[in-house]
Amino acid sequence: MRNAMNKKKIKVVFGIVLAVLAVIAFAVILNFFEKKADEKEAKKNNQTTKETNEKNPNVGIKKYLQIGDELYKYTDDVESYLIIGTDNSGNEEAVDDKYRGTMADFLLLLVINKTKNEYGYIQLNRDTICDVKEVDSNGEGEGMEELQLCTAHWYGKDKEQSCENTVNSVSLLLGELDINGYYSVGMEDISKINHLVGGVEVKIEDDLSKEDPALKEGSVVKLTDEQAQKYIRARMGVGNGDNISRMRRQRTYMSAYVKKAKEMFDENPKFVNDAYKDMTDNAVTDINGNEVSKIANMLSKMTSKGILTFDGESKLGKKLGDGIEHAEFYADRLSIVEVLKSLYYIEIDD
Repeated sequence: MRNAMNKKKIKVVFGIVLAVLAVIAFAVILNFFEKKADEKEAKKNNQTTKETNEKNPNVGIKKYLQIGDELYKYTDDVESYLIIGTDNSGNEEAVDDKYRGTMADFLLLLVINKTKNEYGYIQLNRDTICDVKEVDSNGEGEGMEELQLCTAHWYGKDKEQSCENTVNSVSLLLGELDINGYYSVGMEDISKINHLVGGVEVKIEDDLSKEDPALKEGSVVKLTDEQAQKYIRARMGVGNGDNISRMRRQRTYMSAYVKKAKEMFDENPKFVNDAYKDMTDNAVTDINGNEVSKIANMLSKMTSKGILTFDGESKLGKKLGDGIEHAEFYADRLSIVEVLKSLYYIEIDD
């Protein structure tokens, strides 16, 4: 499988997938929708986190994470879900040995701490060097290589296994963390998703005028569908050209999208349901509708800790093995620990 990658000279592509940003936005908006719809019911039956924990058998059970040479533990009842945005580099509609997964260009881990009544996100750099299982097109293979995280989705026999392989790499990066499910979408929905809200207004933080004259640093622009793609995807020739500044723009877009979509909901309560359903039809996920509804209900009653990221070092390297230098990001171990402390409340095992 590694040789196949080399022959095709598959590059770690520049574009990130805007469609998954919409997934994040709609997930938050759905929480808002559920909260509005359930206000009367919540007043009648408002179960507190403490009551939930008393009834939940997972509370108090120790879970362990091995990060570097240190063993950590946590006892909070936490659920984690990986949101994946993919590019169009593979051949995912094919079957058997012709199947090739796409690259996972955008990765966001939703962390729901039911014990603390909090939730947050970990935005993962697609260039993060981590252990990737090289599963072949027959679904077999146990060999591990240190590669960019985005390549994990390239391996596997079908879309589902590509997602599972990506989940596995994220889990290993975070000390064999339990991840409860995944939700993946592709970039073909970019224009449609942005169009649903009529574009969003953002302040341009990097000079993108080479991509579009209107996207000049410091200007405030209501992004068209085409501009949204450029705003999110552009990297080379923008700032220092790395993925860090692009991730910042992703977060800016998410915030603006959520705000606009909430306004749309106020005008038309059916907007969220219809849009979310349309997007879900194109998704690859192991999370069923009932679970999505439960997640939305939980988040609507919790405190958000925002979107967290790992510090680390970005550089060019040849880990991919195709003879070409690609972006590589080495996450700082202490930063990983601090983020996990914030969301999972991990501590060193005595």
